[in-house]
Amino acid sequence: MGTVIKYIIAFLYAVALYGCVTEVRPSRIEDEMPEIYPDYTGVTLPVNIAPLNFAFDGDYEDMIVEVNGENGGRLAVRGKIADFPIRQWRRLLSGNTRLSVTVTVNKSGMWMRHAPFKWYVSQDRVDEVLCYRRVDPGYEFYAKMGIYERNLTSFRERVLYENTNIPGSCVNCHSFPRGDPSRMQLHLRGSRGGTFLLDGEQTKIFNMVNSQTPGCVYPYWHPDGQYIAYSVNDIRQTFHNTPDEVLEVYDLASDVVVFNVRTGTLIVYPILKNPLMLETFPAFSPDGRTLYFCRAQARPEEEYRDVRYSLCSIAFDPSDGSVGDSISVLFSREGASVSFPRPSYDGKYLMFTLSSFGNFSIWHKEADLYIMDLDTGDIRCVDEINSSDTESYHSWSTSSKWVVFSTRRDDGLYTRLYFSHIDDSGRFSKPFLLPQKDPYSNERLLQSYNIPEFVTGMTDIPVRKITDKNREKIKVTTKKNNNHL
Repeated sequence: MGTVIKYIIAFLYAVALYGCVTEVRPSRIEDEMPEIYPDYTGVTLPVNIAPLNFAFDGDYEDMIVEVNGENGGRLAVRGKIADFPIRQWRRLLSGNTRLSVTVTVNKSGMWMRHAPFKWYVSQDRVDEVLCYRRVDPGYEFYAKMGIYERNLTSFRERVLYENTNIPGSCVNCHSFPRGDPSRMQLHLRGSRGGTFLLDGEQTKIFNMVNSQTPGCVYPYWHPDGQYIAYSVNDIRQTFHNTPDEVLEVYDLASDVVVFNVRTGTLIVYPILKNPLMLETFPAFSPDGRTLYFCRAQARPEEEYRDVRYSLCSIAFDPSDGSVGDSISVLFSREGASVSFPRPSYDGKYLMFTLSSFGNFSIWHKEADLYIMDLDTGDIRCVDEINSSDTESYHSWSTSSKWVVFSTRRDDGLYTRLYFSHIDDSGRFSKPFLLPQKDPYSNERLLQSYNIPEFVTGMTDIPVRKITDKNREKIKVTTKKNNNHL
């Protein structure tokens, strides 16, 4: 009985609200579109995304927002923020490919209606879950951090793992094979560090530190789930003394290795362990036959500004985990450095970050996203989604129709997550900020988002298993190059 009464009250409220909206007569009609936060004007959104709640950017007492579907349907809300009811929102999006949004604000008792803007609804659904790390902007100590999962069809966020389970530890490098929530890996650093691996119903924690590898980072799963490519890095950091530059992170040494999940064996390749070169950021192609990575000439620590990485690849044989006998340079540019190569799962494109030097691009304001057409080899700067500030880590949806990327365009300090749709011609739509129930929660969150990864569903990991002190030892083998690849 109580549930029925709640529905009746909600219905009456909606009717009353609808009446309020239609009865308001603006005192003035503006020719320009409203400035709103976040800037959701003219964006393309997936049909299953959570409501794009927003606020008017400026002083005002009240606001009315009307959303009209091109094929019918109407949604109207009133208040200090546009807080769209999720059921009506879903119904409106499912029946339309184009929406017209009109914002009317009350300033000092005067209602002003702005010119409408458009929302374009794509039937390309986005993966239901986004997994990311949230971390304080600290440099020396592990503050509170964690791995979180956000349901993109709603506003539900849940903790996957927080480092408060093991005080003084760091948790990072979460990774899934093509968004499969039943397979996952993440790293823990500190006195009880290790690599946690979820492989179906099997869970293990490995001690990846040994005589040949001081630890493995930057993971990327092979599409068949049997291998994970890592880089082995000697990472250092230094601080700048200029206001525009805060921190620089760089490698003194780095190699690319592959871990066989089924046998617990780490494979070391002489061709990818050249002491004169730095290899990092591995990524497998969708067919599993190519291993992409970044490569640079090693330099003394004081010459870190002269280290510039090229985009490279090498053949990979999944049958035995061997690699080819030659490295191909796919892209290299004077005065520029490549990081984070990520191929789309349909095999059409490869996106990467380009900055002026080094590979830790999140600290480089000039860092932008580039894309390579894997059929033609053509490379272009993705001007549609880049900004005047940092664009860095990025991931493809499992459909290869959406990308999520980290950027500091909002304030230059904190990393936020933006989404963009790619059409059949390879062009990207105007990016939009990760929707929140309260749009101002992005400004109040004094943490940065890190390593966004699309997942097709929620992940279940046993926290007790991770906090267990026992760590399995790995085997290490050196594999010569495969001349037949």
